Amino acid sequence: MLGNKLKQLREARGLTQADIAKEIGVSRERYNQYENNRRSPDYDTLVILAKSFNVSTDYLLGRTDDPLPVRDVDQDLHDEHDYNKELDDFLKDDEMSSMFYDYKNWSEEEKRNLLSILKGQEALRKLNKKE
Repeated sequence: MLGNKLKQLREARGLTQADIAKEIGVSRERYNQYENNRRSPDYDTLVILAKSFNVSTDYLLGRTDDPLPVRDVDQDLHDEHDYNKELDDFLKDDEMSSMFYDYKNWSEEEKRNLLSILKGQEALRKLNKKE
């Protein structure tokens, strides 16, 4: 159910209900109702929740087990994007950087593919910790 997914995603980020409520522009009480399946968010709020958690609305609604928004893959293929900076953020520690020491010389497609893999793995790792 939607409420369970919202709670898992919120806890994976280490946030309180008040934190998420503020982030999406609703009261903590209203957000609590979403998590406890006593109220369903309207379409606009559902989209805001999906963006806030960086997941698809289909994932929130239980229509897919893949948390990554489809638009990320399609849009990243066409957008100008600084993959070096985003990969730097993922590969800060010594162990990771030694595995991918020359990624700055990779093609944009190789960088995009690695970043998609890392984002997907991170999302799955956070979800599995909560199960």
